[in-house]
Amino acid sequence: MASVVTIESTVVSDRELVARCQDGNAAAFDELVRRHQGRAFNVAWQLLRNREDATEVAQDAFVRIYRTLAGFRGECEFTTWLHQIVVNLAHNKRRWWRCRGRQETETFDGDRQFAAPTVPPDMAAAQYEFARTLSARIAKLPAPYREVLVLRNVEDLSYEEIAVVLKCEVGTVKSRIARAREVLRESMKDDGLPKH
Repeated sequence: MASVVTIESTVVSDRELVARCQDGNAAAFDELVRRHQGRAFNVAWQLLRNREDATEVAQDAFVRIYRTLAGFRGECEFTTWLHQIVVNLAHNKRRWWRCRGRQETETFDGDRQFAAPTVPPDMAAAQYEFARTLSARIAKLPAPYREVLVLRNVEDLSYEEIAVVLKCEVGTVKSRIARAREVLRESMKDDGLPKH
């Protein structure tokens, strides 16, 4: 589903913003960046678990989009195309790490989630600890499993959209998600954690 935001006192879809960008409207591109920079960073963060690298990947994604926007034909939603670019750049970043002997690192600054004030403090602490443990477990999954879980559970993409982003069949997406969830359940069972 395309995002819609007010610009110039009218409601403009991503598709219309892309068309305006292709006609040379710089303000339309600025609006696309404003609208989706958080999403790009979030996907990169979930895949890389490093704030600096996620920021770099998100910025590089919009640079790449700016350079290739003229050729975008709208065969998929803008957000699907954005996800595809971010995932590819995250792959490149991990390859770059491996070539230079760098281990994948994880930064937790900014990875804070606070429960609503109506939740009792002990429950909020338990929820936070569970979310943090689950996040750490997802970060340790092999890249294909981590990617499908982030795109499905964090970004809420459909199986079809994930297949487009990852350039694979819908059946492959479903089997990766099932296997990733199974691996997570097993690792959480080993730690005695609840299987939500």
